[in-house]
Amino acid sequence: MTATLALRAGVSVFVSVFFCLESGCGSGRPPTAPSDGTPPSRAAAPPSSPFTENPSSSSSEAYDRFRARAWDPTRRFKALFNAEVSPKVGAIARGYLSVWWDGAAGTLQWRSSAPIAGSGRGGLLGKGIREGASIFPGKLAPSDLIACLLGVPDAPASPSIRLDEQGRVVEMRFASGERVTFQPGDGVPRRIEANGSGGRAILTLESYSAWPESERVPTP
Repeated sequence: MTATLALRAGVSVFVSVFFCLESGCGSGRPPTAPSDGTPPSRAAAPPSSPFTENPSSSSSEAYDRFRARAWDPTRRFKALFNAEVSPKVGAIARGYLSVWWDGAAGTLQWRSSAPIAGSGRGGLLGKGIREGASIFPGKLAPSDLIACLLGVPDAPASPSIRLDEQGRVVEMRFASGERVTFQPGDGVPRRIEANGSGGRAILTLESYSAWPESERVPTP
């Protein structure tokens, strides 16, 4: 995406540093009547589904378009978030998080102004990376973190994903117990709130723009 979006104009140059996330599954098809003759209105949702409603076909189609744009291999962007992390144990941490996404490599680099999740001030996330420093308290895998920061997993719509009427992701739930909600935006979510066994993290978007290939990520 080449267009530049500035959501807040007064952010200083000093805080322009850090970022991360991904997830997946499911069919997205409407429920069918059970073979035992139980009326459709009385059929129970599958036990593994945290949500009982499936998206409409139009919402699923819109979701697929959003997903394709978010994970486009030619897409490169950088974003700055205001971050607040409230762990179950310990003090609330606040700071700025900068992220840089390279769609071709499938990697997201992040830098923070402080160790907001008690895990250092920078790191690298990618589909093939299984472990590493996290920006959220909890058990989200690097691929899940990328999905959260992009606002959509690289997977078909599923019962673990809630969509709005426009097909945008507004909530995702993970097998580890984490629940992440979103305020959709143009490019990346305007607001991300993650809740889990480790505590809560809130990211509020400050700025978003294209990341030129000639621009290097600052050294932590």
